[in-house]
Amino acid sequence: MELTNNRAERALREHVVQRKIVGTLRNEKGMWIRETITTMLATWKQRKLDPYEEMLKAMRS
Repeated sequence: MELTNNRAERALREHVVQRKIVGTLRNEKGMWIRETITTMLATWKQRKLDPYEEMLKAMRS
């Protein structure tokens, strides 16, 4: 078990920077959708799954 959460913070950093640069998601629903999708993509990447295939599965179900 890691003593710090550095890996989790590094995983989020790219998305936080993108959100601040784009700045177009100003409503709660849009932010929730983007956060959900980016979380799913990051999880699949960590599990060494194909994000494209996993997104197709999620959309079909």
